[in-house]
Amino acid sequence: MELFIQQLVSGISIGAIYALLAVGYALVYSVYNFTNWAFDAFMAFGAFMAFVAISSLAMPFWLAMILSIILTIILSVGSESLAYRPLRERKAPRLFMMISAMGVNLAVVNIINLIFGGTFRKFPVESVQPIFVGNVSIGRMDLIAGAISFGVLALLWLFLYRTRWGLGIRASAIDIQTASLMGINNNAVAIIIFIITGVLSSIAGVFYGIKYAVFPMMGIVTIKAMIASIVGGLGSLPAAIVGSMILGVLETLVSGYISSSYRDLFSFLFLIIILLFFPNGLMGKNVDEKL
Repeated sequence: MELFIQQLVSGISIGAIYALLAVGYALVYSVYNFTNWAFDAFMAFGAFMAFVAISSLAMPFWLAMILSIILTIILSVGSESLAYRPLRERKAPRLFMMISAMGVNLAVVNIINLIFGGTFRKFPVESVQPIFVGNVSIGRMDLIAGAISFGVLALLWLFLYRTRWGLGIRASAIDIQTASLMGINNNAVAIIIFIITGVLSSIAGVFYGIKYAVFPMMGIVTIKAMIASIVGGLGSLPAAIVGSMILGVLETLVSGYISSSYRDLFSFLFLIIILLFFPNGLMGKNVDEKL
């Protein structure tokens, strides 16, 4: 029982990180109907910026996190302005948008690799003693990562459902052309969406780097976030969170009770099984019911 509780807490923690990434995927897909493959580069960039801020500039963790978020937002919004917006304004097929996103991803990851090298780095944060509840050991960083991730997701929900710009984003997700005719600025919506994805990817990158390691290809884990988004129901934010929690807990239980070498295998098998019985995901909606 103690092992199960430890694995459950760890699974919820990694699931919260997946949720940040999955929500970012779902948000872009809901409005622009393409998958932002550059998301993993944003995640790695955010992790490295926080790593450099702490290790080289001797910044405290909270300040390094803020700097990482700001720089990742600049990268995210810059990518939208230079790589996506010209195609969007020309009404290019979404395949072209995805290819452009792949180009951004390759460029950013390779620049990171050229500057920092491909070695694995331990995130420079002080180790903290776990919390003991009886015989159960619960990692403090897992609790912190989960609390901050869920807090950010709650703030995002409030923004989307309680603000004017959030209403504009949800209207654009239903029909971006009609929303534009109703006075919603498409470019402003795009900037806000990519600001949000910059925040989400930076936070996810930092906590994933703390939990595991920092390296240029660390963003490959966003594939898991994509799986979580599909399992929950692609295009729906609540479904992305549910899918992330299920996947995070499943992976951790497989690692704890079977073997960590089967972790990825079970993730993809789980995706296949879900799609066989639920082609639209567990909480899949119709295309006109996004967000």
